[in-house]
Amino acid sequence: MHFKTDWEQSKRRIEAFWKNEIIDRCCVAVLAPRKTSKLPPFPELQEGPWLGGMELIGHDAPDSVRNWWIDPDLNYRRLTTWFENSYFGGEAVPATYVNWGAMPMAAFFGSPAVFNNKSVWYPEVISEWDSWRWQFDQVTNPYWQQILAINRYLIDRCEGRYFIGSPEVGSAGDVLSLMRGMDKLCLDLVENPEAVRRAITTLTDAWIALHEQLFRMGSEANGGAGILAWMNLWAPGRHAQVACDLSTVLSPRMFREFFGEEIKREGSWCDFCTYHLDGPQAMRSQLPVLLSIDEIDTIEFTPGSGAAPTYSPQYIPLYKKIQESGKRLYLLAKTEEIEPLLTELSPEGLFLCTQTSSEEEADNLLRSVAHWSAKRNVVPMAQ
Repeated sequence: MHFKTDWEQSKRRIEAFWKNEIIDRCCVAVLAPRKTSKLPPFPELQEGPWLGGMELIGHDAPDSVRNWWIDPDLNYRRLTTWFENSYFGGEAVPATYVNWGAMPMAAFFGSPAVFNNKSVWYPEVISEWDSWRWQFDQVTNPYWQQILAINRYLIDRCEGRYFIGSPEVGSAGDVLSLMRGMDKLCLDLVENPEAVRRAITTLTDAWIALHEQLFRMGSEANGGAGILAWMNLWAPGRHAQVACDLSTVLSPRMFREFFGEEIKREGSWCDFCTYHLDGPQAMRSQLPVLLSIDEIDTIEFTPGSGAAPTYSPQYIPLYKKIQESGKRLYLLAKTEEIEPLLTELSPEGLFLCTQTSSEEEADNLLRSVAHWSAKRNVVPMAQ
């Protein structure tokens, strides 16, 4: 692979990760500036898409801003600039990332996308359930068709140089939080639960259909694999992110009752299902529910802004519970957190993602991780 010459070696490590095994160390994706790069460091992927070129567009030029987000060639140029200037160390992979925020499915069903200089937003549109109609024609919807056009453009120019990452679509609870408003939606769970259940079913049906279309579209370029670009996480089959950030404000009973079936259905579509768990409150409240769902293969935890960092004593027992359950654990970590994490956790079924300031620093870190993993702090797996 042009942008990752050691891909075959990395691939074997990731395949071992999905089997809860290791070859020589835990999986670590390390992003760094390439030696030849003259550009400033790129932002971490969880912070959103790189906004290169947006600084040249004024806030009073909405057509130019919109074009920055939707034009296939501009997307392609930004991504190849990122690939050309980034070092994909360890298990990091060059994968395209079509990101109109995390919830573009809201636009497919009637919330008009608001493109601005930093992100894409989707306003509330459901004022009354009685008058609301769920309508989405995949063939004619301009937002979905534009995402497909960008994806197709990236595929046509791939030529084996990079992977095609799955574009963001969104999940039922978080799409509804935007379209209805979180405060109203929380009241609806008590006062109008059937309308919410119907909405979740409709959005889950769409999620499955859209992910199947995207997987088939990129299957040849990806060799049948699925890639979550913002996590740098490759899997040898259908692979998608399942999430419900709304769960932070729900009781475990309500979370299971309203969203458990969605998670199971979406997880069943996947050969490899990664659940995005956002924030310490959701971790503390919902982890037992998530561990009981067999369809989830991996739990990715993001502490979130203002929370204790990834390596914190309050999280370690929860990380261990994930590993002891037999599920895989994915963590975004600073370089200085990796050694202490590996003193606490098993390297088997563990995937860490980090950034360094240079290729040399990245390679040195990978050698250290091999040493730390060799201590083999192995956690017994559930049978």
